[in-house]
Amino acid sequence: MIDLERGFVVDYYDIIVNELCTGKSVAALIYMINRGRELEFKYKDTDGFISRSGSQSYVSLWCNKGEQAFLSLEDLLENAVIDGEKLVDIWADIKIGYLF
Repeated sequence: MIDLERGFVVDYYDIIVNELCTGKSVAALIYMINRGRELEFKYKDTDGFISRSGSQSYVSLWCNKGEQAFLSLEDLLENAVIDGEKLVDIWADIKIGYLF
């Protein structure tokens, strides 16, 4: 879309990426993963990866050399566990590395 008042192209995709990477928007995470993107992150000393590619189900979280597979992203957010803690509870402390 072109913003005629400001004279530049508005890229909504970039806005959503920014919401995820700087604002930690869970909705932006769901949007990106549902569209085939993959997220690499770190929590404390644990590296993690969220992706639909290669998942034993719809989407998986890989960390500590193991896979946790889930039927939906909502299920992943509510039930995935990293270092004994639910992902939804530690989301604010996750450090996003790369969005592929």
